[in-house]
Amino acid sequence: MQDAIGHLELPAPTKKVKKVLHQNSKKLASIFANVIKREDKKKKKAAKFMEDAVKGSRKGKKSKEMKLEKQQKLEAV
Repeated sequence: MQDAIGHLELPAPTKKVKKVLHQNSKKLASIFANVIKREDKKKKKAAKFMEDAVKGSRKGKKSKEMKLEKQQKLEAV
């Protein structure tokens, strides 16, 4: 951002202007970094979901197996 403004034919910036530009560039960088992190997190979550869907949910299988075992125990008694 500072380089882009530096190429324009403007008067030399004062200390206050440099400070404001520096602060704004830091804010933009942090916002951009947060957006990238969120997108990566969403991609990982989606990939994990698809992977689990292909493999089959382990939780669902365990709960079904547990229900069958309970029913068999009740029938045996």
